[in-house]
Amino acid sequence: MRVEEWIDIKRPLGDVFNYVSDVGNYPEWMAHVLEVTQDTPGAPQESDRFIVAIKSVGRRFETPYERTAYEAGRGYTDQAVGGPVPDQQWHAAFQEVSGGTRLTRAVDAHPDGLLKLLEPVQKRAAERQLRKDLQTLKNLLEAQ
Repeated sequence: MRVEEWIDIKRPLGDVFNYVSDVGNYPEWMAHVLEVTQDTPGAPQESDRFIVAIKSVGRRFETPYERTAYEAGRGYTDQAVGGPVPDQQWHAAFQEVSGGTRLTRAVDAHPDGLLKLLEPVQKRAAERQLRKDLQTLKNLLEAQ
């Protein structure tokens, strides 16, 4: 399953990249994220490890991640290394556009078992949530 959405934000690329790539900011713009615990202190970089706690279907779930790719100002990838859907990758790509920055977020996930049966429903829900999260991010950054 792949879900991909993009949004243009009227802020310089460096500002958008620095804010989005900092996992500590995830709870501010991702509706389901309750908290993020970082195992690796300091500025974002490849090989960072962190745990994202979310609330979904009324329950708390924790997923550990590793940042498997990182290119400052261009993009990064976070790979789940456990949790309820351990085979998922979140990608973020940044591009300068007229008047600001285009952010493209995508998730590649390979659910199994019961989650595999629910994939069409999960995909539609993920698309909706990703669009909402990106709009929240845009509103937040453009208000600064």
